Amino acid sequence: MIGEASQELLRLPVEEFWLYSSLVCLAAVACLYYFFRCSFRYRMMQNMPTSLVRSAAQGYNEFKGHAALLPGDPIIAPLTRVNCVWYEYTVEEKQSHYVRGRRRSTWRLHETGVSEGVFFLEGITGNAIIDPDDAEVIHSVSDTWYGSTAHPSAGPRGFSSRPISFGKRYRYHEKRIHAGDPLYVLGEFKTHQPLEPSHQQEALMALLKSWKKAPQQLLNRFDTDRSGEIEPNEWDKAVILAKKQIVQEQLEPGKQSVNHVIRKPAGPRQPFLISAKDEEKLIQHFKYRSWLALTLFFAMGVLAAWMFNIRFG
Repeated sequence: MIGEASQELLRLPVEEFWLYSSLVCLAAVACLYYFFRCSFRYRMMQNMPTSLVRSAAQGYNEFKGHAALLPGDPIIAPLTRVNCVWYEYTVEEKQSHYVRGRRRSTWRLHETGVSEGVFFLEGITGNAIIDPDDAEVIHSVSDTWYGSTAHPSAGPRGFSSRPISFGKRYRYHEKRIHAGDPLYVLGEFKTHQPLEPSHQQEALMALLKSWKKAPQQLLNRFDTDRSGEIEPNEWDKAVILAKKQIVQEQLEPGKQSVNHVIRKPAGPRQPFLISAKDEEKLIQHFKYRSWLALTLFFAMGVLAAWMFNIRFG
């Protein structure tokens, strides 16, 4: 086997030899880079203490909690149509071609996408909004299945709407994090003021404007001397009451704005990581990958040395 490979390598044209040897060297460099990248991540996680949302310092932090949806429109995964807090999907198309007289099939990327919606990290002492843009996400659920259309007619455990599949085949991949899944997050923590004065003024003007649209109700409520008009002193009382109403609405449960945000750090050496695996499993995950990358680096180095030795030795 090795002798046949050596003879095949000697028969390669010069251009192909340099192409293959360059690819092997690039693969070795990529494996070395990935080794340092994974090593840096698990060592950082081992050394960084977990912060609480209520008392976290502004800046780069580690958080633990559970995923939750924000009020409003749900986040729906496009392929399985399942409610979740985050998703990433790809659709691949099977194509056939001939290489040296032999027919081979490959999967070509047809469509891809990733969720851009924000969601909650529910911690022990409070909630924070996670903005997942540009994050490295480790999912909790992954599905792969096949179909005959560019967009699946059913999920991985469903049934196709077509009894017989004709034409091109497609492969679907979808990764998700669901509400209630545990979360481990490394990111930039930022606290915003609950409501700026300018926003309070806008809310006050909007409320007073809505009252003016019902003049009879406004008179019944604030025209204390029954003159048929709102006097300046009566309008002042209306403004004071409107201010109190705005403050009370802001203090009502469910209407308080979440003013903590976790997002991508500005520093290039600070990874933005969102994981549905707990910290211990995540550390092991990066450890295994770092050692695998180091093993492949040495394997690629040995292969490159062998190729040059056969060709020029």
